[in-house]
This record gives sequence, structure tokens and C-alpha cells, in this order.
Amino acid sequence: MVAVLLAASSLDKDLGLPTCLAALAITAAVSLKARSNPLKLATEISWGTLALVAGLFIVVDAVESIGALKLTQSALRWAQGHAPALGALVTSIAVGIANNLVNNLPLGLIAGGTLQAAHAKGLIANAVLIGVDLGPNLSVTGSLATILWLIALRKEKLDVSFWDFLKLGAVAMPIALLVSVGGAILMQMLFKTF
Repeated sequence: MVAVLLAASSLDKDLGLPTCLAALAITAAVSLKARSNPLKLATEISWGTLALVAGLFIVVDAVESIGALKLTQSALRWAQGHAPALGALVTSIAVGIANNLVNNLPLGLIAGGTLQAAHAKGLIANAVLIGVDLGPNLSVTGSLATILWLIALRKEKLDVSFWDFLKLGAVAMPIALLVSVGGAILMQMLFKTF
């Protein structure tokens, strides 16, 4: 799978079809080795999750089509106009919270597009990435990976409620975010090349 994705990426091709074909080939190989019917796997697929992922990509297209990237670029320029440490802190917190409103999959794509369009580098770009990576730890809605894990846990009859996750996330996420942004700020101050 990794080789297929690296090859497709190096050829500047979309990754969806190669990923799908590689997954089908791996499924066929595993099914042949196990001498099992690969169609049985269809009953294990979380079709609702696939619909959710498709919906998240539709959200990204909708956001881009209404010109919201101009708003995010404007917000990024506003943050860059402040002291670097303050701009980085505000940016990472805003991005971290926004993950939990729209999920990190569409937000990460939007943030990447914003960084690229704004030609943002250095501390402010790192702050955006920290927010995208750590922000989803606040709530179950923040990350597609968390949603997938919760689905897997529920299949095993283990339940983590929204409130239980939020209580822990409300402590862990801000601490991790502040420590990470603080580290990025410190690195910039020490090395001036960040």
C-alpha cells in the first residue's frame, strides 16, 4: 500500500483510485491465503462511516466553492500581524477548537490549502499544524480516527461516552496544545531559523 501511494504521489496522480485498487488486491490476497469468501468482509464494513467520510469531503468542496479560503487566509494574515508568539498561540487554539466543530479531515485540508495559498511558513504554519493534530483530542467529533476507534470499541461492547471523552479531552488537549506551541515558540527563539 505504501509503495502504491508513494508511486502515485511521485507521479502527481490522485491517490483515491490507487488506494482502492491496492486495498482490493490486498483483500483478495488475504482471502485467497485464508481460503475465505471476500464478500463476507462486506458485512464488516461500516457503511455509515464511509458515508460520513464522503460527507466530509463534500464539506471541503463546499467550503472552497463559497470562497471560505479567503476568510481563512484573512484570519491567518491577522494572526501574522501580531507578535509571533501571540499569533501562534491564538492560531493553534482557534484551529484546535475548529477541528471539533467540523472534524480534522476537512479542517486539515482547508488549513493546508490556506497555508499554501498564503505562503505561510515558520511558526505560524507550525501552529496551524499543531492545532490540526492536537485539537481533535478535545471531543469525539474532532477526529475521524477517534470516530473509527469508538465504532470498533462499541463492536467489542465497550462504551466511551461523548461526555467521558470530553471531560478527559478538556484537560489533555489544552495542556498538549500549549506545551507544543510553547516548544515551537522556544525553538524559534533559540534557533531563529524555525
